[in-house]
Amino acid sequence: MNRTDELFFEIIETYQRHAQAARNAKHQETREMAEMIIDVDISAMWFLTQRSPNTRCRLM
Repeated sequence: MNRTDELFFEIIETYQRHAQAARNAKHQETREMAEMIIDVDISAMWFLTQRSPNTRCRLM
């Protein structure tokens, strides 16, 4: 596994933690902030897949 793969899986784990925090949030403001962070996680995953053609192919 190369470093791009490692980063991708780390971001997925982070995304899962943030999604859990959003689901468990008791206050609307906290939930909204967690959802904004999730959007950043998704953008990071997309940009990471653009770095390497191999990663793009494996995701399809």
